[in-house]
Amino acid sequence: MSNDTTLTQYDDLLKDDASVAAIVIRERLRPVQGARGVFFPPTFAATRKGEKSDYQIDWFAPRDEDRKVPELAAKDGLIANRCTVDSVPSQANRLEARLLKYSGTSIPKVTITGSRVGQGSIDLLEVGHRVGDAVVRYSKNGDKDGFEPFEAALQAFVKGDAAPLAKLAPTSLVFGHWDSRDSATKKSTKSKARRLIRSEIVAYNVQKVTKRSQYWSSIDPEVSQELEQILKEAKEAAQEDPNTKNPASQLGMTDVPVPESPAGVIAFGPIERTTIIALSSIRALVTFKSGIDADVREIDREKTLAMRRYLFALALAAAADPGVWDLREGCILVRERKAENGKVVADPTAFTAVTVKYCGEEAAFEVPAGDAPKTYLESAARAFFGDDFPEPVVLTFDPSGAKAAVSTKSGNNTGEPKKKPEFVKALLTLPAYKGKEAELNKMKVGELKKLWEEGKPKTGDEPALSETSTDADENAASDDDKET
Repeated sequence: MSNDTTLTQYDDLLKDDASVAAIVIRERLRPVQGARGVFFPPTFAATRKGEKSDYQIDWFAPRDEDRKVPELAAKDGLIANRCTVDSVPSQANRLEARLLKYSGTSIPKVTITGSRVGQGSIDLLEVGHRVGDAVVRYSKNGDKDGFEPFEAALQAFVKGDAAPLAKLAPTSLVFGHWDSRDSATKKSTKSKARRLIRSEIVAYNVQKVTKRSQYWSSIDPEVSQELEQILKEAKEAAQEDPNTKNPASQLGMTDVPVPESPAGVIAFGPIERTTIIALSSIRALVTFKSGIDADVREIDREKTLAMRRYLFALALAAAADPGVWDLREGCILVRERKAENGKVVADPTAFTAVTVKYCGEEAAFEVPAGDAPKTYLESAARAFFGDDFPEPVVLTFDPSGAKAAVSTKSGNNTGEPKKKPEFVKALLTLPAYKGKEAELNKMKVGELKKLWEEGKPKTGDEPALSETSTDADENAASDDDKET
């Protein structure tokens, strides 16, 4: 296939008049040890206080017996439940990581140093929130603001031009981004891009498996009379107070039975990966001709098509034949197989792809294999960047900038108290509470905070505290899909 044909082979899917909504890839999987093998989905944080982390299983059981034995539902062709094996955000991270081999050749290389102890640098393709991540926002490029060019590209995207961001951080378009975090030092652009490729792995009609185990210590208390006595006292103290943990057990010095806990699932229904490449979303992206009045922008058809080819090539390269899904310990998934002449062989129907038109009509689509995704991506990248492929960018995380943002957002920059002693000390500087230290010390932090908010000077000349709290009173919550 000539280079020109390679470049234009998917143009009928990318031009404005195309009627194909998406490419849908389906892959049937099984545990590497075989059907009905136990495998481990991710556990997610509990949603209610007092609950433990657990697998994400959604129940649809139409019959009571299906909840007890999902296998019955499977035999009757019903869906009793649906279990998340690899979530959409997790799949996005895995698919994006596949593109790391193209960083610096077909994808602009951006690395960030100084944000992780013991790790030299991370590629932008490894950053959870991509171009909207705090590690990029609070970075330096030499003595310049490292986020500035990304901010300009995001502002252009908000105004409808996707090319600046595609040339700087293209995977932030392919896998999505949301620059949503405001701070006193840096305002967000509010730029938000939906994923062009969406993928997840789910299993149906699963039955949870539980486990119990026993930890046997390698230390006999009898080796030392003093050790035996202190271990005995620690055990008795823990038995008397249920809220007290045995320190000897925590240190691995005593035998401990492990209570019942999740030990994976067995799938009586299919395990499926579904990947959608949203062609309609790719075709919604445009770039404009330069040198024209901003109020009468005109779409540059040639450059827009080149950009769409490039982004589609990235999506295809990420979605190509994965080989094996080694998701986590105890969860290695391979493609379904079939028996043929007494042998286990590959099942070509376990991996399929179709194009889906607006009218619902489907047609087979051949996902490029071997070197084909790389060849198409290289050709699309050359056409999109031309001779202006970006030089590698090395950013350095700026802890002082991050600290200033956190301090400003939390109020630490104005000397606001955080802990009880600080509230008491601050209140004692106010005339209304002079000499009332004992009374203030009897109050709770919430009460002291309320008094301080009501009584502190409103003119901006609050008395400064001698110390600023360094305690982490709150943990910043991420919008990542956390799996444990």
